Amino acid sequence: MSDLKDILYRSLKGIKGYFKAELKLAALTFILLCIGFYIIGIDFWGIKALGIAIVDVIPVLGSGIIMIPWALIHFFMGNTTIAWQLGLVYIVINVVRQIAEPFVTGREIGVRPLYTFISTIVCMLIFGPLGALIGAGVAIVIKAVYDVKMVRNSDPSEWE
Repeated sequence: MSDLKDILYRSLKGIKGYFKAELKLAALTFILLCIGFYIIGIDFWGIKALGIAIVDVIPVLGSGIIMIPWALIHFFMGNTTIAWQLGLVYIVINVVRQIAEPFVTGREIGVRPLYTFISTIVCMLIFGPLGALIGAGVAIVIKAVYDVKMVRNSDPSEWE
């Protein structure tokens, strides 16, 4: 039973780290959006950046659920300059986030970025978009079980 408690403790610690990583990534997105919107000259740039950064926490959809339609609406209304600028801001925040995410998440949850990525992809294949939400959680639980198993196997008192 002690192993189960240890696994649960490590899993909850990892999940807490995952949410902490998501908050850091949302803050990074917010900063990049503020800079981009300010340069473009978007009205109420801070409020709009905050709203999009909050939505960016949603896996798979993220900021694209707002930025892409916003750019397309401007494009079809004939405001091609603002449309391209919004598209460029979206590309920049996505590239930066894709580079930063494995490092930030991996550091916070204690799982290598590659394992988190593989777990997320496998869960997405099995569960669809919901898999993006549970992928990191699965990686955290597997790591917790592995760590408990390694500690148990390396305990000299159990070698007899």
